[in-house]
Amino acid sequence: MGKLNFKVHPLFILIGIYFAFTGKVFSFLTYTFSALVHELGHSIMAQKVGYRLVNVTLMPFGAVVKGDISGMGYQDEIRVALFGPIVNLCIAVALVALWWIAPELYPYTELAVSANLALCLINLIPAFPLDGGRVLFCTLSLFMQSKKATLICKCVGATFGFALVALFAYSCFTGVNFTILLFAVFVLLGVFEKNSNGRYVKLFQSLSADDLKNGKKIKTFAVSEDFTVKKLYSKIDGGYLYRIYVYDKKGFLKRILEPHDVISLLQNSSVYEKIC
Repeated sequence: MGKLNFKVHPLFILIGIYFAFTGKVFSFLTYTFSALVHELGHSIMAQKVGYRLVNVTLMPFGAVVKGDISGMGYQDEIRVALFGPIVNLCIAVALVALWWIAPELYPYTELAVSANLALCLINLIPAFPLDGGRVLFCTLSLFMQSKKATLICKCVGATFGFALVALFAYSCFTGVNFTILLFAVFVLLGVFEKNSNGRYVKLFQSLSADDLKNGKKIKTFAVSEDFTVKKLYSKIDGGYLYRIYVYDKKGFLKRILEPHDVISLLQNSSVYEKIC
């Protein structure tokens, strides 16, 4: 596995300061270590399906990992996204199992169990940039256009974010919980971040050996001869290659655009040009 480069999100620093002022430095370090293990899980699965994740940014409630995943299909991306929470869950279960063998370890491992379970469950929330948001986006993109999937994911994320704000407001009457507020800010930043859909792939791919090393599915659809490149952009996403059947106004097949033709069209034509 390649070298991992680490960065720190400003909200992560604020969380650390909050834990320091409340005398919970050990808790903060435990959660940080659990988050790193979580991202290591992503990196292991990415490498298993033929990709490499190299940049890890520590976030308040987990981390975001990036790297060479150009051309990654939606199903592989779901596997990579889920493997982080799965690793946390496995660690928690393994530690609980140890309590049956060596009960004296309970005081030393209880916090680690809580941290890993929390990271597992929190990261399954379907909101960007959490793993659950990425899983939701990729799952929806298997059945609809990525723009529509992104919109749905942002609406779901906004719902969770504002619900957390309301929960924080309620906590002010029973005991202020700033962790909830920071989590709400974290989720809402993911929702309103420009051009963010939790993925790191290009709009369309090339046919280079590197892009095809793990194989790519080819989608097929039919259009009329007056179909424009602009409309074509609205139909595609980076998870697939495309073969397009172009029909004339009388309904006869005029031309078949193979994947390399489609890519050349996207790279070299004006968005207002007709595809044929």
